[in-house]
Amino acid sequence: MITSLPVIPVHVVSLKVRFLVLYCLSCTPGTLISSLFLNHHFHADDTLFFSFYPSVFDSSITQLQHSLQQISSWMTANLLTLNSSKTEFLLIGLSQQFAKINTSSLITTHSAHSLGFIFDKHLTFSDQISALSKSCCYHICELCCIRPYLDFKTASTVTTSVVHSKLHYCNSLYCNLPQSQIKRLQNL
Repeated sequence: MITSLPVIPVHVVSLKVRFLVLYCLSCTPGTLISSLFLNHHFHADDTLFFSFYPSVFDSSITQLQHSLQQISSWMTANLLTLNSSKTEFLLIGLSQQFAKINTSSLITTHSAHSLGFIFDKHLTFSDQISALSKSCCYHICELCCIRPYLDFKTASTVTTSVVHSKLHYCNSLYCNLPQSQIKRLQNL
């Protein structure tokens, strides 16, 4: 059962940069990013930069853009390339919060993937739930093809394990979702 928790409004400026992490060089990306005073997380070949400063939105964006330029320059100097097609700005907040800020100079995305989960700008997770539904339906259809070759217990175990593992991955992020979204999850 999914329970509700209090909602804490916060502005998030998120920049996701994907690049080849090459630690054999004299200056690692982590050292460079730390010197730029960015909040960041490394996930395999992904790096997530984020900022929680709603009162200084413009300077946060300027700092992220300047930092991205420095990272790109460092990568070029070390014979690496920043894949700009996989670099995304995702602003997360309420519609009322977006109305207070000027984002005309910033190209943002509606949603972004991080560690196999899709985050959208209003944290409704509708894109995530749609992708999850599609994936579960695909695996159930695939299992239907081999169902004649499996006994009932094996088929049931495989189906349950595939669907449940997908439903339970990051399920704590589904707290405080509207009832309509929770119903979509329960219908799987």
